[in-house]
Amino acid sequence: MSDGPVTDAADWWKRLHARRRETGLYPLLLEYPDDSFDLVGGGYGVDTDADAYFRSEWTDDSWPPFKEWPGLATPAGVVADADGCAAAVAAAVAREGRARCLALVEVARGADAPAAISWRGAMNHMTAQELSAVLRSWEHRFGVRVVGLGHGSLYLSVAAPPADAHQARVLVAEHYLACPDVFHEDPDLDWSTYHEELMRLREWRLWWD
Repeated sequence: MSDGPVTDAADWWKRLHARRRETGLYPLLLEYPDDSFDLVGGGYGVDTDADAYFRSEWTDDSWPPFKEWPGLATPAGVVADADGCAAAVAAAVAREGRARCLALVEVARGADAPAAISWRGAMNHMTAQELSAVLRSWEHRFGVRVVGLGHGSLYLSVAAPPADAHQARVLVAEHYLACPDVFHEDPDLDWSTYHEELMRLREWRLWWD
């Protein structure tokens, strides 16, 4: 990884991301070089399943619209230009100064990066292996790509957000079970309309205290 912010970080990210299959290295934008991960790595958590994780976290009052776990949200359809969407989000993250350091992780897909480096950003709520299982599921269903991370923040691009309001509400339940801090961080966030945000947003920022 770099030892500080990189000039033209988004351009570097885009070029490295384009070559990831050739190099076997997946690029991440970092907020700063830090100690929120373990360079020894922690495995990819292949025995962890997103649906099983959500079921284990569900309680009777987890999410008011549903009396019981509704199952995983159904994808909107074919994922188109996930790489282009990821590049656009990387450009925004770097341009706004949120993350401009670079790291390369020896994984085939970005969803595996948190588990591979034993990222500790979400450790107060879930393990890195559980997070990677959720990210793999989102990657498959919604064209999510991991763009970058920090001590407690995770930046994701979303190429195929849900198009159906009911499925978007189911996805809200998934977001809440994976990252409840997002709903407590922003006092202006309206839980009753968050599903509408998920239907239009092309970037998800998750944050854990």
